Amino acid sequence: MEIEVRFYGGFAVAAGTESARVVFGGASLGALLEEVRRRWKRVAELLDGPGKGSAVLVLNGGALEGPDPDTPLAEGDVLSIMPFVAGG
Repeated sequence: MEIEVRFYGGFAVAAGTESARVVFGGASLGALLEEVRRRWKRVAELLDGPGKGSAVLVLNGGALEGPDPDTPLAEGDVLSIMPFVAGG
């Protein structure tokens, strides 16, 4: 399956790119995130390190609540990984 992954803010810096096409052998969000962590170690550190929970995952334009690793993916989906932003 091929999914486009877009990185924003510090995630783009960590990945060294703003987007990439990821071909992987799974069909779920959890499998895709495992592949992202494997390919981009610095992104994995941001996702899993002291700031864990500070990322927003957006699938095809909709923010994922949770997110549930069992969320199914389809060919051509777009996953955006961005820092959580708060303000007023």
